[in-house]
Amino acid sequence: MPHKRFFFTLYWPGILLLCLSIIIGLFCYKDYGISWDEPEQRAMGVVSYNYIFHHDPALKTSVDRDHGVGFELVLTALEKKLNLTDNRGIYLMRHLATHLFFLISVFFGYLLMQRLFKNQLLSCLGFLLIAFNPRLYAHSFFNTKDIPFLSVFIICLFFFHVAFGKNKAWWYALLGLACGYATSIRILGVLLIFLIGLFFVVDIFNALRAKGNVFRIIRNSFIFLAAACISLVAMWPVLWESPLHNFVTNFRSLSHFPWDGLVLFNGKLEHARSLPWYYLPEWFSITTPLLWLVAGLAGIGFVIFGFIKSPSEYLNDLNSRSNLLYLLCFFMPLVSVVVLHSVVYDDWRHVYFIYPPFVLLALGAINKFASGKSKLILPVLCIVQLVFTGIFMVRNHPYQQVYFNQLVSQKKDNIRQHFEQDYWGSAFKQGMEYILSHDTSPAIKLDWRIRPVKTNIRLFKEADRNRIQFVEDSADYFITTFRSHPSDYKYPAIFYEVNVQNSCIMRVYKLQTPYSSTTK
Repeated sequence: MPHKRFFFTLYWPGILLLCLSIIIGLFCYKDYGISWDEPEQRAMGVVSYNYIFHHDPALKTSVDRDHGVGFELVLTALEKKLNLTDNRGIYLMRHLATHLFFLISVFFGYLLMQRLFKNQLLSCLGFLLIAFNPRLYAHSFFNTKDIPFLSVFIICLFFFHVAFGKNKAWWYALLGLACGYATSIRILGVLLIFLIGLFFVVDIFNALRAKGNVFRIIRNSFIFLAAACISLVAMWPVLWESPLHNFVTNFRSLSHFPWDGLVLFNGKLEHARSLPWYYLPEWFSITTPLLWLVAGLAGIGFVIFGFIKSPSEYLNDLNSRSNLLYLLCFFMPLVSVVVLHSVVYDDWRHVYFIYPPFVLLALGAINKFASGKSKLILPVLCIVQLVFTGIFMVRNHPYQQVYFNQLVSQKKDNIRQHFEQDYWGSAFKQGMEYILSHDTSPAIKLDWRIRPVKTNIRLFKEADRNRIQFVEDSADYFITTFRSHPSDYKYPAIFYEVNVQNSCIMRVYKLQTPYSSTTK
């Protein structure tokens, strides 16, 4: 019987992809710099860890106490368990652990795709679409809030399909634990709890109408909600005192996050609090590989049309119900941002978690097209898109986070002048590496006024760290990634720069002695 076959025999293509992806990650995880928010993210985890294990009350007055720390707690625990004290070791561990967790979650996505489509080629394609999305791939090393939330979100979608398929209490418990943990990372996880709760309500009404076992559904819903609450509170220490009150307070705070910085969007510097409603949809559209974008939109169309045609099927059939969930998970965060006037910035990273549901909808469309007249041309198109995306990722490593598709002109510096690129400053690492390797001075003075310049030194070995001095005046070099400053700086000598898609994403200016221009 198929269910008695070994796990490896059933899922060896996905396991092979996972192993290859891990090997690639092990070779390149040291290449990514420290992002703008990483030190603050780590500090959040340390404060919560000290509150738990050392009864340190600093958490109660922390300015970031409204942020979820579910994943940061895990990273801090790993840091303590491994006895890491040097910044270089700490941040390299964080990058590797975050990436490995991302890849493991994508494997859960592969398992879900196998349950949905029972097609190894389609499931492997889905693995590649998520794991090697250019922006997500780079962020999976240095983004310890949006990517871990996306990762747990995928696991939640897997448990949803299994729990409602098998209808066993312990699967609902696992689903609840996963949803609660997701919410302890990003409070938007409550959206998934709400949507799953609606499906329980539908099942209760159906059971009442059919005179079925209503008690079992109520029991399962209680198990799900109880497990979600337990894991949420357990992994978010700020909720330990007055859980409901603190949760509501944090939700209100984060839905109107008080950041009023400037964001470059369509060539204009806009205030983050007054961005147009189409900010997220446009960013999503111009940074998703074109074929996957078209397939996803087609998948959305299929689900909407199918629901209008037969709503009962989408409320009762497991696979159709799952597609409806994916549709809601894609649209509701976008709608809620507009309705709540939430502050979003830095491309669409705050809602990266909508991408896996979008991919699942895209695979549904590809599955339909593959059985029609396009079954011969479609595999070719998919291969071409994978090849072009792969070439971009290899050629522009480790700057995949600045990927744009063909909807944006790649004329000289057009992207830099219209959209934020390396807004989190991870490319500062490469700028500093170039200076250290091409300037033999025992002391190198860097202008530190852009914060990631100072934080990225933590990735360097002690001998190199000792050579760098951070100053405000009389610096030898100035490094920029042009965040909120799309124009060239009026310094005379370009020492080094990195160009991606014909736009400069990072530049080093020599401030004292003229050097010839060096570019990548």
